[in-house]
Amino acid sequence: MGYFEVRVTVDRPLATVFSGYTNLEMWKGSPHILDAEWVQGTPWEEGSRIRLKISGPAGSTVDQVLTHFETNREVAYLSHFSGITMESRLSFRAVSSEETLIHGRMEFVGALSRVVGFAVGPAIERGTKQFFEDLKILCEQFAPSEGLSEPSPESLAPDHRKPHPEAGERSD
Repeated sequence: MGYFEVRVTVDRPLATVFSGYTNLEMWKGSPHILDAEWVQGTPWEEGSRIRLKISGPAGSTVDQVLTHFETNREVAYLSHFSGITMESRLSFRAVSSEETLIHGRMEFVGALSRVVGFAVGPAIERGTKQFFEDLKILCEQFAPSEGLSEPSPESLAPDHRKPHPEAGERSD
């Protein structure tokens, strides 16, 4: 089993950051996320499912089951991909009236992670941390402090949608 933690501070109020996080269009602004869609249940209701298509040399599909949801406070998932199961527990906390801390703890297990854990664990951690850094940029770029305006895919800056060096090419 492997685990890691992520901490990202976003220069926006708590409600704005949480609104950005719960907007799947914002997720698609990350160069690592090729697609994100609800495939079962009511969005952001426990038991609902999201399917993600991830970029990278091998590419991957991630199926996520929402296991816990508290508006402006906590989100938890079980994610399944490439023979790995990962539990993600995220908390959102106001650091000030204009700053929010996102803290995540991820634990993963699976046959592939045990066989090549030295390579898979760091890759999962790197991709997860990059997603939250991308979310920070998108929230700060598209979410004025008085409220979040939902970006359209066309409004996502082309320069921001370029892949990170380790992510591989996007197939947009």
